[in-house]
Amino acid sequence: MNETYYSLKKVAAIFGGPELKDEITRLEASGSIPAQEKYRSGALYRKGFKESDLPLIGEKIGFFKKFSRPVSICVFTTKGGVLKSTLALNLARTAALHGIKTCVVGLDIQGDVTTALGFDDGIEDSSDLNYILEKLNRTKGLSDVFSNSVRLNDTIVSTDNENLFLIPETPELVALNDSLSNINRREFWLKEKVVDPLKQHFDLVIMDCSPNWNKLTTNALVACDALVSPLECKINNFRNFKVFSTFLDEFKSEMRMNFESIFVPTKYSLNRKLSQDILEWYRGNVDGCISGAIRESVSGEEATAMNKSLIEHCPGKNVADEMTSVLVEIHERIDNLIDTNDTEQLIHNSHRIQNTSGQEHVWR
Repeated sequence: MNETYYSLKKVAAIFGGPELKDEITRLEASGSIPAQEKYRSGALYRKGFKESDLPLIGEKIGFFKKFSRPVSICVFTTKGGVLKSTLALNLARTAALHGIKTCVVGLDIQGDVTTALGFDDGIEDSSDLNYILEKLNRTKGLSDVFSNSVRLNDTIVSTDNENLFLIPETPELVALNDSLSNINRREFWLKEKVVDPLKQHFDLVIMDCSPNWNKLTTNALVACDALVSPLECKINNFRNFKVFSTFLDEFKSEMRMNFESIFVPTKYSLNRKLSQDILEWYRGNVDGCISGAIRESVSGEEATAMNKSLIEHCPGKNVADEMTSVLVEIHERIDNLIDTNDTEQLIHNSHRIQNTSGQEHVWR
C-alpha cells in the first residue's frame, strides 16, 4: 500500500487553519514531531508529512483535545439517511487524528459505520467466496460476547489509524436485541459488559445506533455520557422531531438518566429557503442544538466512501471547515459536562464526609 502524504498547508488546515503553519514548522525543527519527507506526486517531488504522523501532530496542536476522563457517546436518531453514521465516522476519525484512543461500537444491523471505517473493504473487493466466508466466520461481535463464547477483546478490530478501533456489526445483532429481553437488568447489559470495560482501555467510546428505538438503542442511551443526534433540515425530520423529543424526555425521566443531549443540524441547503428556515428554527427552539451545521455535499459522500473524515478528505474547504466547527462545539459541550459532573461529585463527596464526620462525633 502506498503511503499517503499531507503537505504542511493541508496539515495546518486539518487541525485548525493556516495560522498553525508556523507552529508546525517550529515543532518539526525542534524534533517534537517527525520531519517531512520527500514523496513523488506525478512527475514532481514534494515534501509532506506521512499520514501516520498526523495523530502526534494533532495531539500537540489540534482542536479536539483529550478529555480529562473516558467518555461514551451515543449517536442516534429515529430517522435514517440523516448523516448519523457520517457524523459518527467524523467524530471517531477526528478524535483518533488527535491522538485520542477511540473505539466505535457498531449497533446498526445495516452496518453503515462498519463499512465507513473500511472493515468490509476486503469483502467488497474480493471475488473469492472462500475468502469472504472465512472473514465473515472469523468476525466476532457483541452477540458472541453475550453468549460468553468470546471475550470482549476478541471482538475489537484495528483500522488504518493506530488510535482507532471498531467492534463491527454482525447479522447476529438482531438475535442479540431479542435476547436482551430475557435477562435481568436488560437495559444495563451494554454499559456493564461492554462500555464500562472499554473505558478502562479507551479515551472515547462511540456507539452508532440503528435509526429505530430498539433494546440495543435503550442500552446505548443508558451507557452514554452524551447523546449526539442529527437533525435533518428537511420537513419530514422537522415534523418527527417533536415526537422524538417527547420520547427522549420520558426515557430520561423514567430511567433517571442525565446524559447530555447534543443536537446537530444536518443536510441543510444554501439554495432552499425552507431548509434555511428549518435550520434557524432548530437553533432557536431546540434545547441542546448547536449553532454549527453540516450541509449536503458531494465531498461528504466522497469522504465517507473513502473511509475518511471530511477534514482529511478536503482540508480547507468550506464543508470541512463547517465540520470542524461542529466537532469543536460537540467537544466543548462534553468538556463542560465533565467539568460540571466532576464538580457536583466533589460537592457530594464533601457533604458526605462532613455528615459522616458529624455522626462520628455524636457516636463518641
